[in-house]
This record gives sequence, C-alpha cells and structure tokens, in this order.
Amino acid sequence: MSHIDTIIARIPSMDARARAILRDNAGNNLKKNPDDSDARRVLDALNAFDDANDKPQSLKVTGLLAWEKRPHEKIYNFRAFHEGRVVGRIFKRADHSSTEKDVYTVEINDLQIPGQFHNIKDARAVGEAAFVEQNVENCTQTS
Repeated sequence: MSHIDTIIARIPSMDARARAILRDNAGNNLKKNPDDSDARRVLDALNAFDDANDKPQSLKVTGLLAWEKRPHEKIYNFRAFHEGRVVGRIFKRADHSSTEKDVYTVEINDLQIPGQFHNIKDARAVGEAAFVEQNVENCTQTS
C-alpha cells in the first residue's frame, strides 16, 4: 500500500479538523503543481467521504445554489448543491483570529476559485457567481 493509499484509508477515522488540515495541504500541493495526482486523489477521497457520511440538515439558497448551513457545529466544509448534486464547497481552513482574518476558500466544479474570504456570506456569493459564469460558458460552448 502506498503512502497516499494509507492516508486515504485513514480518512474515516479522522475528525473534522484533521480532514480540514489534510484538505488544505492537498489543495496547497495542487496550487504548486496542478498535475499532482496524489493530491487530487486525496481531495476526491475527502469529498467522497463527506458526501457519503454527511447529509445536509439546513440549506441557504443563494440563487442557483443551495449551501449547507450548520450554525451550531464546528465545521470546515460546506457543500453547494444544484439540482440535488454537489457542485461546490466552501472550506474553512482556520478559525478567525487577529492574524487569520480571511479563512474561507471556495471550490466550484473541482476548480479552486482565487482568493480567500473573511465571512461565509462573501464566499457563498463568489461561489454562486463562479457557478453562474461556468454554466453560461458551458451553454455558449454547446450552442
């Protein structure tokens, strides 16, 4: 079993914080090298785990997307749904502090959106805009 296979096998036993750190590390590796297949495998495994084990309880609709909303849980991954399928995520990479102000990042359709955001409202708005832009591009390319 490779090192990456061992890490992926441990995902179900990790707590939410450990999975968030693993996600952040894999995301950083992909930023450095977009062809890093090990980092992509880790992210895919984390997403599959979240999708299979964590059902949305409450959703915030922002337009085309419905975002998970769990205000009383310490959570690091909020999914975006469109027509019942997961199309994006917001990741909280740290708790807010005097040195860590912009803690949210956004991924739509497996594409990391540039920037980090201070609050979840801004992250949702950027995610919604990116989703709309991607779908407009897809519609014009197939027409």
